[in-house]
Amino acid sequence: MTRALTAVAASVVALSAATVQGIADAAPGDISVTPLWFDIATGPDGAQRCTIEGDLYRPSSASAATPVPAVLSTNGFGLTKDGLAGTGAMLAEQGYAALMYSGLGFGDSTCTVGLDNPEWDGRAAQQLVSFLGGAAGIAHTDPALKNPAAAVDFIQTDQRGASGETLAHDPRVGMLGGSYGGAVQFAAAATDPRIDTIVPMITWNDLSYSLSPDGAVGPAGQGKGGTGATKSTWVTGLAAIGVLSPGVEGYLADPSRIFPCPNFSDTVCPALGISLVQGFAGVEEAEYLQSTSVADYLDEVRVPVLLMQAQHDSLFDLQEATATYHGLKQRGVEVSMIWHYRGHGGDPIPGELNELAPNRDSDYLVSRYLDWFDRHLKDAPVAPAPEFSWFRDWVSYEGNSEPAYATAPNLDAAAVLTGLPLGPGAHSVRSGPDANPEDAAAWTSEPLTSDLVQVGAPQVTLNVSGASAATAADAAVLFVTVYDLAPDGTATRVGNPVPTRVSSDTTVEVTVPGAVHRFEPGHRVQVTVAGAADGFRSGLVPREVSVAVAGLGLPVARDAN
Repeated sequence: MTRALTAVAASVVALSAATVQGIADAAPGDISVTPLWFDIATGPDGAQRCTIEGDLYRPSSASAATPVPAVLSTNGFGLTKDGLAGTGAMLAEQGYAALMYSGLGFGDSTCTVGLDNPEWDGRAAQQLVSFLGGAAGIAHTDPALKNPAAAVDFIQTDQRGASGETLAHDPRVGMLGGSYGGAVQFAAAATDPRIDTIVPMITWNDLSYSLSPDGAVGPAGQGKGGTGATKSTWVTGLAAIGVLSPGVEGYLADPSRIFPCPNFSDTVCPALGISLVQGFAGVEEAEYLQSTSVADYLDEVRVPVLLMQAQHDSLFDLQEATATYHGLKQRGVEVSMIWHYRGHGGDPIPGELNELAPNRDSDYLVSRYLDWFDRHLKDAPVAPAPEFSWFRDWVSYEGNSEPAYATAPNLDAAAVLTGLPLGPGAHSVRSGPDANPEDAAAWTSEPLTSDLVQVGAPQVTLNVSGASAATAADAAVLFVTVYDLAPDGTATRVGNPVPTRVSSDTTVEVTVPGAVHRFEPGHRVQVTVAGAADGFRSGLVPREVSVAVAGLGLPVARDAN
């Protein structure tokens, strides 16, 4: 296990331990928490029986005479429902019934991990929606499924399915969750028109792009991913965490989870394994990863969506949410988007989101999603929030982080793509297994005379020569990164590096993952191109290519405050 993989696994274990500790404080006297086990049928033909564990949080005010709306939520990858205890309690205190459950393959939920596939995870969530809508025979009070739970009668029913039809067991219900618990919301909403709204956080649009991005292609909203370079640290870490999740007891209880792909659906191991071995996803592997992505079935999502994506996230970058946002808007679906600070691998900041003890008054993101739910589930007179908001880390504040956010009527109104001249010339770049991330060619602007605020994804034009290759495996892999270069020579990376795979002499338009950053007067904007980057697989074949940066388009905020 590499040092980076150890860090990924350790962070998951630490978060799991912290969230389990939070259960003791999860149920104040004015709410109740009921552990439940659900007998569900899932899979393409509905023939696979699985058990899902969950906790139902009920406000004391909820009754058949005074029903309340509901929120459904599941865990991030490698975690369980226990990590959602604080959120469940907070939602109940805010007047929502909340069902927090462990996704398939995690915790004591059986079956295997299917990467939030609609035919598996979407159908599983669909049956939990039926339970919230009053259906009997799904929930039990024991893991052996011997004691049926009473049908709920304290959750508000709905006559407003997204399909426009009157549907059986239809609750007023929204979904909430991050990462793996964010993608499942799209899978559920695409298969179940009874879901009224979703709030996916820090999740993917195209999983092939997430795990093997190519900046010249982008997520599926802008093309098809999977052709660039594999995020080796993340792919290895996620595979290990998924395999280890059931523990010895889980595998002993259900040995069928061991073979042929431990704790994953059969197609996951080849998709991840081939990506690691050859350094990028093959055609079949990319197609599978795309089939588990919202980009593949976005047309089936018809409910209002509040997207939350992190500006500092090495797994799912801002391009993911941007592609989903544009896809929804093009179809006339109501969508708002928040670019906040912390994502995968980042440190929390004050006043944004306390995951163990979320609070409406002190946490900006909590206030935003509760306002969204109040408007869409309670029909409360809450004014619509700005369609696009982004965090500015140079703005000081105390307490709630709201003062650090800027807003725009929509994403396209926030910034204008501005050409910025860089130093001329071509440089030699070494690509391949012997490439060093520190051996990067650089092109730099003149010192800035005023503040320049970036909001979004830079566009870098590369002229590449000497790159002719017979196959994609032989191609040169180039990593493009944007930096803020201070007068003293200190370089601060702005956003994530992005690879592009080049197999011919060509001009390549590369989209660098979006970021929000203020370049101060006297600083310079720098673009670097290297043949390797930390956390990625490099090219398989040593190559020496000539690269020139022919252009840089930087998205500059219209209001540079």
